[in-house]
Amino acid sequence: MKRYVLALGIIIFCFVSADASSLFGKVIEVNSGDVITIFNLNRPVRVRLLGVDAPEMNQAFGDVAKKHLSDLVFEKSVLVEYTGIGGDRSLTGRVLLNNADIGAQMIRDGVAWFDSSNGNRLSANDREIYQQSEQAARNEKRGLWKEDNPVAPWEFVKAEAMRRTPVAVVKENVPDAKPRRSGPVPELTNISLMAVGMNSASSQPSKPESNAWAGLSTRKNWSRFQPPGENFSVEIPEDGEHLNTTIPIAGQTIELRGYRVRDGWALYALSWFKAPTIGETDELAFKDLFKEFMDSAAEGYKIDNRSTDFKCKPPTGKNVSQNGYTGVDYDLSSCGVPLRVRMYTKVVNNERLMYIATAAYAEEDAENVTRFLKSFNIGSVKTRAH
Repeated sequence: MKRYVLALGIIIFCFVSADASSLFGKVIEVNSGDVITIFNLNRPVRVRLLGVDAPEMNQAFGDVAKKHLSDLVFEKSVLVEYTGIGGDRSLTGRVLLNNADIGAQMIRDGVAWFDSSNGNRLSANDREIYQQSEQAARNEKRGLWKEDNPVAPWEFVKAEAMRRTPVAVVKENVPDAKPRRSGPVPELTNISLMAVGMNSASSQPSKPESNAWAGLSTRKNWSRFQPPGENFSVEIPEDGEHLNTTIPIAGQTIELRGYRVRDGWALYALSWFKAPTIGETDELAFKDLFKEFMDSAAEGYKIDNRSTDFKCKPPTGKNVSQNGYTGVDYDLSSCGVPLRVRMYTKVVNNERLMYIATAAYAEEDAENVTRFLKSFNIGSVKTRAH
């Protein structure tokens, strides 16, 4: 049973994730010339621009860099392609606004340096763009390059450290890393990122072009979606991504199909498959699957917070059975995780049919999420031919 449940967990998470390393949010604060805070999953998430180092706030040109970044992104929706979580619990990644790289723009406008110390996490092409952007700004004497010898932020940090504790600095090498910024740190854990893939299975390779379908800038049209040959339909935004992969379960290889699409501040995902049953009841399959889900959430919280104090009473699933299919709806909003999951299942000829609808969302899209889930009809839909 455990192996079967884990496979189901893989299926849900790999289709919920828009991309294993990206998230969307509205910029609610510009902290400095290279740090912003976005609103994602109903909470603030701090983001540090990858490969960018702007003057410190107590350094000359620091306020100018901050204002310039604010002019570019404040109160706008951005995509963050993150590469990890820093020691100050902020994400580090590229920030894109309508496909424009904000980090490269800051460097090109002469308000920041290319930070080669973490530039290796950029692709070779992006790294070259960042380098060329700085060189162009230097040649044109843009922004801080109007000065003959502007002080790089990492040199400024070293000098400040030496001024405060000269003896200690002489004896030790001062790292190039910036000190942690003051002020409250937004909560950022695997729980926060779970709905967008931080804990998702990596059964599918990440593709550079996989974010192109997201389309945050405009709202999408909705229509009734029914895959050819399938006995279900649902109202969902158009222009999403169709997915197809195979997963080994109980010594067999099953075909997993799916569809996912982002509209506004919500990500909608569907997945469906047939798998061999091992005699489990529908209720037990749902119960064990959701327990695995909550165990993964608690483990992520433990890793991120060095604490086992994950206080979330698993919600009781709502019975939404219809037309001979057992159905259950789980709402995790009370746990601080804006995620809803609706599942239908039925065993036919010793095969378990499973249909899963998932929505990760911000509060402003809650009404559309309800519409999506309530429109999920199964068992009474005439199948269409391939």
